[in-house]
Amino acid sequence: MSYRGLNLITRQAIVHSTFRHANILTRTTIPLASQDRGFFFGKRREPRCDLRNQSIVQEDGGRKAAWLGDGPLQHGWFDGALTTYSAIRRGPTVGGKEMLGTRVKKNGKLEWEWITYEQAIETSDHVSQAIRKLGIETGEESKIGIYSKNRPEWIISDMAVHNFSNVSVPLYDTITNDDMHYITNLCELKLMFVDLEEKTKQLIRDKSYLPTIKYIVQFDKVSPDTREMARENDFQIWSFEEFVEMGKKEKPRQHIPPTPETLATISFTSGTTGRPKGVMLTHLNLCSATMSCGEFEQNMAGGDGYLSYLPLAHIYERLCTLSNFTIGSRIGFFRGDPTLLLEDIQALGPVSVATVPRVIDKIHKGVMKQVVDKPIKRMILKAAIAYKLYHYKMTGKATRKTWVDKYLLHKIQMLLGPNIKQIIIGAAKSDFTSLQFMRGAFGIEVLEGYGQTETSGPTTIQLVGDTRIGCVGPPMACSLLKLVDVPELGYYVNKNGGEILVKGYNVTSGYYKNPDATASSFTEDGYLKTGDIGRFTPEGSLQIIDRRKNVFKLPQGKFVAPDLTETLYTSSRFVQQIYVHGDLQKPWLVAVVVPDPEHLAGYAKTKHNIEGKTYEQLCNDPVLAEDVLRHFVQLTEGHKRPRYEGVYAVHLTPIAFTAQNGLTTPTLKNKRNSLAQFFKSDIEKMYKTIEASELKSLAQ
Repeated sequence: MSYRGLNLITRQAIVHSTFRHANILTRTTIPLASQDRGFFFGKRREPRCDLRNQSIVQEDGGRKAAWLGDGPLQHGWFDGALTTYSAIRRGPTVGGKEMLGTRVKKNGKLEWEWITYEQAIETSDHVSQAIRKLGIETGEESKIGIYSKNRPEWIISDMAVHNFSNVSVPLYDTITNDDMHYITNLCELKLMFVDLEEKTKQLIRDKSYLPTIKYIVQFDKVSPDTREMARENDFQIWSFEEFVEMGKKEKPRQHIPPTPETLATISFTSGTTGRPKGVMLTHLNLCSATMSCGEFEQNMAGGDGYLSYLPLAHIYERLCTLSNFTIGSRIGFFRGDPTLLLEDIQALGPVSVATVPRVIDKIHKGVMKQVVDKPIKRMILKAAIAYKLYHYKMTGKATRKTWVDKYLLHKIQMLLGPNIKQIIIGAAKSDFTSLQFMRGAFGIEVLEGYGQTETSGPTTIQLVGDTRIGCVGPPMACSLLKLVDVPELGYYVNKNGGEILVKGYNVTSGYYKNPDATASSFTEDGYLKTGDIGRFTPEGSLQIIDRRKNVFKLPQGKFVAPDLTETLYTSSRFVQQIYVHGDLQKPWLVAVVVPDPEHLAGYAKTKHNIEGKTYEQLCNDPVLAEDVLRHFVQLTEGHKRPRYEGVYAVHLTPIAFTAQNGLTTPTLKNKRNSLAQFFKSDIEKMYKTIEASELKSLAQ
């Protein structure tokens, strides 16, 4: 880049700084929705409501979306699409043609192979006719399992289940055997759709634990050995192709489409603690939650792409795919390898992607690694991002059409393909720095949402045009949100927040065969207790503070939220993953850190002249652990956090937290109880080291 170009960005930043210090752009003088953009930024994008007043307080203290005015809550975004059956069939009427895609090798090249909406609907009919031949009754009393990674057959099987108002029960690909047995027996599953032969063999081997399973449909071809194994154990088995052919030969029965009130799915919580609970969700619940589409539908049209890679067994991804089908999008499935995710995104060129904070943090750190030892390039990149953030703030519009995009940021932006317009982030609290980077560098809308399995996915989503970071938006038009005091944790609605309660068309009626859990999860006036702590901004947008069960009081009487500390430290280049641990009997927090291998090795060489050591050896080096701790202390102080909210010891580990080893959920959230148990001895050593240090200080 030329000096002249850099100078122009710098002068623009100076203008911004001058305005800011002159109080021209502060919230007190010119509010969020009516700031002067300056003649060179053009007209500001009009949001769906006044961004200064995003929600309306009701008589009972609840809040609803401001754009509803005096009207009631809404229960559907698209006319007539109040069941998944009708929502999917809406897709081709609004321009949808290709529906489900996978990358396959043809003539030595990877190409997308597509199934159209018409083909998918027809195939789902054949599958549902084959299900009838097995004698499985129609209606919501019959539950059918889907135990597979994301792929077209997953969606088609789910569609087939709903053709006759049956209920789908998705199981996570990474589920433990114990939980798989529990869910299968609780739901009395007779038929299970699986993707791989190893899962089929697993079901057959576990026959004594799975007395209800009689039929298995395997998406892949079935080998003679597996077929013989099934026969010997009294299982009937088909490949997906064989099952479709069986359905074709059946005399077609007329579908029994679900009503909005029909149970659609039992979605089991990913289980950060304890046994997973089966959340009962109706078709109306799911279709009401597609109202989140309102914040990105205007950017999309029939045929636009969406990449599916988060597990379909999780309600977040399930809801995102349903929303996209309803507006006629085509959905491509990634190849199952996280290291190839960006390559699959680039090949598809999607308009939108749903993701989680861990993924955007990796993208952010991956880009910054490229300039860490190149100060001039780093300065130019930061200046370019600062300019784009300022442009975004002034216009409320994400764009890739400025000269900064063309000459400085284009290469970075192509990491997510040429068509990307929006990213929706959910499942956990996001890092401020990573969010800023994504908005600035990529020139796209980055919208944070909040929800749970119990709310059919999202219950709030940030409004397009709201350029602030750290807010998850007002309630969706289908729900009410209310805060209540949690005095035992020091939270009061009129001061610093409270527990979030939700009521609305997207909220579950309860947990399957678990009346006690259902009763304890709702208030007397019908609000769902989310267990999350939040507060509303003056503009009426929700902010998430923490999980109620993760906030606890230290012996010195101070309340701490380890999740917040984890979010702060995630911005460190040292950190690839982190678990912050607290003990009710100990006045200190400690951390288990999976360090970034490249940064740790580079740092060790530069700062301590350490070379030739493996990743495991570097993790065991106490000098490096002390340096990471020192860096964390600086972050705590730099963000003006009380010292007790920071950690006092660090353990570096080469063992990644994954769903496979049981340390995270499938959406990459930490399983706190599992992590505490797995690293129990390391945590105890850290506490002993701290205590010894404290005693030594007292002796002096």
